Amino acid sequence: MNIFSSVSVVGIIATGMTLIIITRGIDLSVGSIIALTGCVAAILIVNFKVSWPLAILATLIIGFLVGGFNGLLITKFNVVPFIATLGSMNIIRGIAFIITNGQAIYVPDPVISFMGTGKLFSLIPVPAIIMLCLYILFWLITKFTVFGRNVFAVGGNSVASRLAGIRVKHLTMVLYVLTGILSAVAGLVMTGLTSTAMPSAGDGYNLDVITAVYLGGNSASGGEGSVWRTFMGILIIGILNNGMALLSVQSYWQTFVKGCLLIIAVIFDMLRRRG
Repeated sequence: MNIFSSVSVVGIIATGMTLIIITRGIDLSVGSIIALTGCVAAILIVNFKVSWPLAILATLIIGFLVGGFNGLLITKFNVVPFIATLGSMNIIRGIAFIITNGQAIYVPDPVISFMGTGKLFSLIPVPAIIMLCLYILFWLITKFTVFGRNVFAVGGNSVASRLAGIRVKHLTMVLYVLTGILSAVAGLVMTGLTSTAMPSAGDGYNLDVITAVYLGGNSASGGEGSVWRTFMGILIIGILNNGMALLSVQSYWQTFVKGCLLIIAVIFDMLRRRG
């Protein structure tokens, strides 16, 4: 249960990232969205005394807008996804520091805390429930809907998909908006876990999310993958993090190991495709 709870933030975002990577895209801004949405929720609740439903709605709207901004850069201005989201990652992180003046904000709201530390039947963590529900939902979408089939078609061959009548740019926009919203949800969960919003929150989480997607066996070449593969990647990272924490491994060594895992996973995928 502790591992489920610890990987929930990364796991929530990884559902949307899986679909983006299947279409040969990438989103590096997810960690910054976590920070910005958490800080906005904290400011609204603490400074402006806004009720929690409105604060949550505002953070989801911000996730929607940031995802839309990424999608617009990629689909309208034909900016490479890596560059577009790298730029927005820094812009969003900068905004988070500006609006908080670089300070952490304590959030005493019980509902936000419940999203991070609450437990169902005093056993199952609420973040884990949110994560599992999303994985089931995304599995159903990719398995049984036209939208899901179109995601794989675009990842396999975007030109052929466009000629076949699939609105490739529209689908791409939807995926980045969806990932922005999921990152906002993850930001609320993280704020609830610590009862604190920090402009530095989510730093390095883009590496964890991308590593989980590839570590689970999703293809770096697009057109192939599954959210359940990503789920297995999430569990591997969770067990690895837990093991290194129990062994008192320094955080920078943990980052080193995750980087190695990402490279190894991609190399194995390339070797598998060649074979």
